[in-house]
Amino acid sequence: MSKNRKAPVLFVGHGSPMNAIENNSIRRGWRDMGKRLGKPRAIVAVSAHWYANGRFVRTEPMNEQIDDMYGFPDALYEVEYEPASNTALARKTLELLGNGARGTGIWGIDHGVWSVLCNMYPDADVPVVMVSTDASASPEAQFETGRKLAALRDEGAMLFASGNVVHNLQATDWSSHDGFAWNKRFDRAVRDAIASRDFKSVVEYRQLPEWRKAVPTPDHFFPLLTALGAVAEDDSVEVWNEIFDLGSMSHTSYLFQ
Repeated sequence: MSKNRKAPVLFVGHGSPMNAIENNSIRRGWRDMGKRLGKPRAIVAVSAHWYANGRFVRTEPMNEQIDDMYGFPDALYEVEYEPASNTALARKTLELLGNGARGTGIWGIDHGVWSVLCNMYPDADVPVVMVSTDASASPEAQFETGRKLAALRDEGAMLFASGNVVHNLQATDWSSHDGFAWNKRFDRAVRDAIASRDFKSVVEYRQLPEWRKAVPTPDHFFPLLTALGAVAEDDSVEVWNEIFDLGSMSHTSYLFQ
């Protein structure tokens, strides 16, 4: 990654933890993206799975791996991925987020982050600073969090937001390798808004078609809003891993750089 360019913003649809190890197009997309982008100085990761009442930044020097998934094959639990953090960057992240954010030693690197990064950067040699998704904050506040973190891009830190545009576990069809019609309608409405730089419509996602089915809980959608907040006016937008499966899951991902 060029030292003269600001680091990119990624929103990644991580989906099932099994994507970390299965031979599928989702995992191949992650590997290819890591090769394309090269290694940033560090990663500031906003995870749907650290969904807490408050905005927290992990300030410990190492990231304990969290296997926050249950009932999967043994091979998945054998994955080891514990990159170091960057304590100076964690302090800077807290400074930018302001008084509402708190440093903490709890949590770690959860599967929403390690399942993707173990394929993008398999040597675990890029420091990762973990940031929670604030369950108590509004969609507008999630977007504003991204605005606050945008300055880190100038210091070579990639903003990496992990969730899913569509994530409805209650409607999951485990035999499906495609998406339900309502899944695609919502996903494409979001895609069209992002492509036209109409981020306001994404923040106001409750005005989009099929939002109740697509976003029954906001935990996986909110990281997308944080990513959009960090996008600069001169950034290009690229849609990647536009893949649907399990009926109710979208892996559509975005690169801004």
